Amino acid sequence: MGTFPDVLPKTREDILPAIALAISAGISEELFFRLFLPLLIALVSGSALAGTIIATLCFGGVHRYQGWRGVVATTLSGVALSMLYGLTNSVWMAIAFHIAIDINALVVRPMARGAWRA
Repeated sequence: MGTFPDVLPKTREDILPAIALAISAGISEELFFRLFLPLLIALVSGSALAGTIIATLCFGGVHRYQGWRGVVATTLSGVALSMLYGLTNSVWMAIAFHIAIDINALVVRPMARGAWRA
């Protein structure tokens, strides 16, 4: 597995693939970590809270390529996304926010830093 800088766009031509990555990750990760995995764990353990907590910790853990700060930040984002899902009872809101977070990290912030000038 690569490192976080490996997934960052390096040229303007990388912007569309980065947006596609953000959309794909937002949809697939939210469906898995907010719906499937918590439900599976809840069915096995009998506790919806355990399902949510374990799934959120797993969500943070799979982002270990971002380093320990990235794992902590992603875990906290997972808590917020789980709360959003719980409050709205709609995974679509969590998906939309996840996509926005990823586009910010992969495209907006690098552009603001002038990553593609030259």
